[in-house]
Amino acid sequence: MVSLRNISSLAIIKYGIARDELPRDVIEELRIMEGRIKSELTGEFTSVSFVWDNGEWRFRMLNQQPVTIRSGGRNSLGLAGGKLFLFDDRKISIDDFKIDLKERRITFYGMCSSVKNADGRVFKSTISFNKVHYIDAMKMSSEVVGEHEKLNVRERIFSTAVFHFQPEPEL
Repeated sequence: MVSLRNISSLAIIKYGIARDELPRDVIEELRIMEGRIKSELTGEFTSVSFVWDNGEWRFRMLNQQPVTIRSGGRNSLGLAGGKLFLFDDRKISIDDFKIDLKERRITFYGMCSSVKNADGRVFKSTISFNKVHYIDAMKMSSEVVGEHEKLNVRERIFSTAVFHFQPEPEL
């Protein structure tokens, strides 16, 4: 179970709330927690980089303009957001995100443009971070949700190293 102290600390970090009025021990705790976010939930991967700084996420894909997501309002990311979140030719907007340090993941919530629905469809993307031997890996799982079911799910794994799978030789 997550403590109220952790929930409050994540809210202060997420919304970039000023810390100058807080007690020193709380400021130090926030500094440590934000350090964990930067070390465990960010990175440079084969075709995308993730950065957390002062209450905002910055994503940069190869040969693309950076995409920035701040908490506290709608972030209209346009087609660049669609490309980032694996739905090319769709416009994505993000309304909120959740940081889960224990599970090492970030979940983004918003809307995805749709030809069939003028208001768009509910969108969710979960980015989880793992280490496989010495290689850091990040899995992105994005989904568009209909009334009662997932309509479209797309997944991709990014890594810090370029590697190729080689099948076992047959005997």
